[in-house]
Amino acid sequence: MQAGLMRTVFLVLSLALSSTAFAVDPGTKFPINQLGAGPYNGVLFGGLYANGSNNMPADHAAAGLQQAALIGPLDQNGNASPAGKVVFLSIGSGEVERIMCSGWGSRPCEPGSFIAMAGADRRVNHKSLVILNAGRERTDYRAWTPIDYGSPIYETVRLDTLMPAGVTEKQVQVVWIQLATNNPTKTMVTPAGDAWVLKQAMATTLKLLRTTYPNLRIAYLSSRVYGGYATTSWNPEPYAYESGFTIRFVLIGQIDEARLENPGSYWDSRLGDIDYRDGSAPWLAWGPYLWADGPTPRQSDGATWAREDFEADGESLSPKGAQKGARQLLNFLLSEPTARTWFLTSSPNTRQRSVRSD
Repeated sequence: MQAGLMRTVFLVLSLALSSTAFAVDPGTKFPINQLGAGPYNGVLFGGLYANGSNNMPADHAAAGLQQAALIGPLDQNGNASPAGKVVFLSIGSGEVERIMCSGWGSRPCEPGSFIAMAGADRRVNHKSLVILNAGRERTDYRAWTPIDYGSPIYETVRLDTLMPAGVTEKQVQVVWIQLATNNPTKTMVTPAGDAWVLKQAMATTLKLLRTTYPNLRIAYLSSRVYGGYATTSWNPEPYAYESGFTIRFVLIGQIDEARLENPGSYWDSRLGDIDYRDGSAPWLAWGPYLWADGPTPRQSDGATWAREDFEADGESLSPKGAQKGARQLLNFLLSEPTARTWFLTSSPNTRQRSVRSD
């Protein structure tokens, strides 16, 4: 009965989307965590989670803490070991690479990158935690869905990212993911919109990650930064903004599935089984929500994106923009309850403080 009702709701929503004549105006968008119960394009409502709320449901939060409690140092064979490692791996496109390390071909990582910031922060666990970047310039979601596109990227990550760091796929336990669509053409006003396609690709990637990294427990998901300065069709607005709805619907889907006795009966075929309880996917939560409406300060934290935060194309993050994203990611992990057991140092004298966001 519940599954049938949800299918009906989805069909009604699809019809509403396909018949909606609203024009997409980049100047009228609000951050999803600011939109609340207000609509975007007349039919899609805000909130990072369901019902316009930015708060994670209590049952999902409790499940996340249970998954976090299972994270600990593992040896290269995936066995618990005091001398083992916890690998935190980033997944995604060049935006991820630039936030995590540099993206400009320089090693070691840029001083303003996430890996450099975390490496210099005494609050961060430097004993067992290994932070690695698997973001790749100019890749989009197709690179991470090899079932459809034959991409060898997972083997590439094993060879050029994990092996040089002396770790294996069995030690990867947490990932941060941001997927994008190169050259999108359809908005969410149609069921064939790129954000809906990205939702299916995200679900596929999550399942592939859980298969590739058998001890993967947690995945933090982020949507794109602001695309309003874009001078190309690579990933402009409103597509960068709408990718936030992609994340929202994937998260709501997993939460709803976990409340069903039979996750396989879930109504949304674009997601399929992404239940963490049966190991189909890791437990999911929002990572940092990166989108802000250009120079307009976000109500939640005052975050903005200036033209100088991007390269000449208006889309690729400049060193300054990458540093902004890195600070948001670091702030997130320093305060995220499910990251305390593996990201923070075990020193009892360590206190959490926010990193400046400007």
